[in-house]
Amino acid sequence: MRNIRIAVVGCGGRGRGHVSAFAGLEGVELAAVCDLDEGLRGAAADEMDVQGRYGNVDEMLDAEAPDGVVVAVPAHLNGRVALPILERGFHTLVEKPPGMSAAETVSLRDAAARTGAKAMVGWQRRFHPIIVEVREMIEARGPVTQIVGEFHKSITQLAQTGRFPEEVMDNMIFETPIHSIDLVRAIAGSCDVAEVHGIVRRTISPYKDVHAALVLFENGCVAQITANYTTDARLQRYEIHGRNISAYVEGITEADVVADGDRIRLTADGRGSDTTAQARFFVDCIKEDRPVGLPAANLDEAVKTMELAEAILAGLRD
Repeated sequence: MRNIRIAVVGCGGRGRGHVSAFAGLEGVELAAVCDLDEGLRGAAADEMDVQGRYGNVDEMLDAEAPDGVVVAVPAHLNGRVALPILERGFHTLVEKPPGMSAAETVSLRDAAARTGAKAMVGWQRRFHPIIVEVREMIEARGPVTQIVGEFHKSITQLAQTGRFPEEVMDNMIFETPIHSIDLVRAIAGSCDVAEVHGIVRRTISPYKDVHAALVLFENGCVAQITANYTTDARLQRYEIHGRNISAYVEGITEADVVADGDRIRLTADGRGSDTTAQARFFVDCIKEDRPVGLPAANLDEAVKTMELAEAILAGLRD
């Protein structure tokens, strides 16, 4: 069987990560990279010896006709760049967030449905080996009962970098904490939300920098989601509770699982990359001509995650 040909749009840090992940997969050819910045696309292409180098997406698609496209541009542009690619029927892995609103994500979903393009969102933590093992251990005893998801960064530091436009700065929940929101949804069983009680505030900055939510899913699982931007450091952690078993996951680099009077330590050492596992899943969906389904986030899943984020933001107290 011939190699699956992949093109990557966006050659910044996230795009380079995807270039590296796909380059290491058997049966995959990196056909092209695309970026407006000649230096960025040249560096990404040189690193993995990619021959196709473009500054325009349509020119790349016309010339290369890849089997799949990865969109990894700045957060607020993901949806805008991915939409015409999906409208042309190209299978697409779009980085998070898939849009800056649920409505924008719906437009991607509808475009993919019209053209038959397979579409997947880059919430790779669903594939993280520690998360996968912890879920298996807990679900072997019964359903997940409660989840805590946290993702914190410093809004002060982000403002100083000037990296993000105002649209993103005041909606950072879509840029980073959206990972935790999606992972909480996935661990809860990817079911619908019954209730959301959110509080969002602007405290030390002009931007939304404190987010807290209590979520009840229709299957009875309860979740607490916290995204704090008044801190001085990046922190990510999860608690996952089940029937006489709990997992405490720190930074998705290690976890303690407590059950039957024992404590088991899991570490990420030697377990492989969640980004690589996600890339493999995307390629296999194309190669085997099967729909993008769980554990991945297709665009149906993405709409639900974005709707949950917007439900939390509805708790804004100005």
